[in-house]
Amino acid sequence: MLTILSLGAGVQSTTLALLSKHGELEPLDCAIFADTGWEPAAVYRHLAWLETQLPFPVHHVSAGNRIQDQLRQTSNTRLPNLPMFTEGQGRLQRQCTRDYKIEPIHQKIRELLGLKKGQHARKWGLAEKWIGISLDEAGRMRANEHTWMPHRYPLVFDIPMSRHGCIKWLKAHGYQEPPRSACIGCPFHNNKEWRALKNNSPGEFQEAVTFEQTRGQAAGPQRLRSYLHQARIPLDQVDFSTPEDHGQLNWLDECTGLCGN
Repeated sequence: MLTILSLGAGVQSTTLALLSKHGELEPLDCAIFADTGWEPAAVYRHLAWLETQLPFPVHHVSAGNRIQDQLRQTSNTRLPNLPMFTEGQGRLQRQCTRDYKIEPIHQKIRELLGLKKGQHARKWGLAEKWIGISLDEAGRMRANEHTWMPHRYPLVFDIPMSRHGCIKWLKAHGYQEPPRSACIGCPFHNNKEWRALKNNSPGEFQEAVTFEQTRGQAAGPQRLRSYLHQARIPLDQVDFSTPEDHGQLNWLDECTGLCGN
């Protein structure tokens, strides 16, 4: 049975890779990184470093460069939706993860097993795919629809660890905290993440703005205007500041320390 890590190069999957290296989990045969073509530069730098640390190979797979595909779209082109926010209260259906992450990894695993196109894998447990979901995210776990490739969640069942616990483990072993692995223009970014992108990587932030201006014009079957931010206004018009930026004290500033908690 092949033991394979689905490597996103973020905190949790990096921790899994290094736990295997350190012998705290069994050896992995390989890892697979599905490249959407739109990860932040910091993720690609981290991945390049991580590959020098691991005793097993990391395969790179891709279903195409997402931002280039989306910006080149025509009315006759079918492209996976990002879960952008549409006018009103709706969102586009999320198709990007399956098309750009899950399926390319699945196809690479079939290739590693020597399965030909269209050939069915009939035996249970030909491969085991490790997924970096941590204990605090256990609600995201899903059984694989392919019985020949069961999912395994080591950070939930083998070495229970939260995301914060992963960071503590990495630092205790002399590693830096990895950057968050998510596409530059991911609609699941919160304000803190958008703000960090705008302040620290203005060029990448502008990529997201350009993407929204182009893709948002014609996304969805009803041709509704779509946005990357839940405020449903253009990304470059969103105020990412916090109440503290405007002089409001947070509860830590106001706490006298007398409540006994």
